[in-house]
Amino acid sequence: MEERPLFSGDMLVLYTDGISESFNDAGEEFGEGRLIEVLVRHHDLPSLTLLGVIVDEVRQFSRREQNDDITLIVAKCVGT
Repeated sequence: MEERPLFSGDMLVLYTDGISESFNDAGEEFGEGRLIEVLVRHHDLPSLTLLGVIVDEVRQFSRREQNDDITLIVAKCVGT
């Protein structure tokens, strides 16, 4: 196990494969790359709002019923 300090402005995102392994009709996977793109575009949003944006992006991408569970935790470090 590795420990890393977190500083003000850092964000921790924990997710299950229901996010990254969501597929669209063309058989493309949402993947970590798309998740990172969403995080970069919306990093300034509050954690709860960002969580909703991620889930919405996955649903819009797949446009089908989710076959796998989605667990997602977004935590931001605030303060000095």
